[in-house]
Amino acid sequence: MRATRRTQPSLGPVVTALATGMVVLLSGLVVNGCRISRLLSPSGGAAGSGGGVIVVVPSLVRDSAIAGASTHRVTTVAVTNGGQWTATTDDSWIHVTPASGGSRATILFSLDPKDLSPGLHRGEVTIREQETEGEEASATVAVSFLIQQPILKVKPDKFEFRANTSNSVFHDTLYITNEGTGPLVWTATTERHSRWLRFESDTTGTAPGIIAVRASNQGLAFFGTFKETIIVHSPGAKNSPKRIEVTIRRKHGGDDDDDDDDSTIP
Repeated sequence: MRATRRTQPSLGPVVTALATGMVVLLSGLVVNGCRISRLLSPSGGAAGSGGGVIVVVPSLVRDSAIAGASTHRVTTVAVTNGGQWTATTDDSWIHVTPASGGSRATILFSLDPKDLSPGLHRGEVTIREQETEGEEASATVAVSFLIQQPILKVKPDKFEFRANTSNSVFHDTLYITNEGTGPLVWTATTERHSRWLRFESDTTGTAPGIIAVRASNQGLAFFGTFKETIIVHSPGAKNSPKRIEVTIRRKHGGDDDDDDDDSTIP
């Protein structure tokens, strides 16, 4: 009796196809994995690969002050970084506190107007990551500081009143303007505080403004010349203080000569 030999069906083509597919799939995973890894990892050319990129907010500081002022103008800047940093500046009117810090901090920028001339002053503060392996990270904060110069102008520059009676009353107005930049705050007073001259409006204000003036020879000597000075003062303004001379006179018999002695009576 002849033995029957069973032959297993050939699976060679199927196995080969599956094996080929697995190789392709694995290759794709490897390639895609590398691409994903590159996408997720920090760029090799980014600043501060040693400790991270420094972020400052804001990156521009703007402020202003009046010429001659001594009060510092203070602004805060937030710093975010992966490590330690230091802040430096070459501008003597910019003061930075603190000068170094950690990953999250707030820096105070203190701007000193005291010795600065009128006009726009520009400076900068550099915030730099402390030395680490790799490329050093840094950020720059630009600073713009405007020193304003108000200029005081007062019109007219004098008053001259001529009395026809023993109780003549005169009313007039001073006009105050600012021919410069920045706010102009003014105050007005009289030098000798004479009772015959007084203000009929506010003695302080901002430009533009007016000062109502009243003068009278009532209670003064029947004949004579009397003088007082109005002083308008504006802190920090050019041409301050302004002096406005006020004269009130009555002559003998209506004479216009100047032979009378000047008098000042409070």
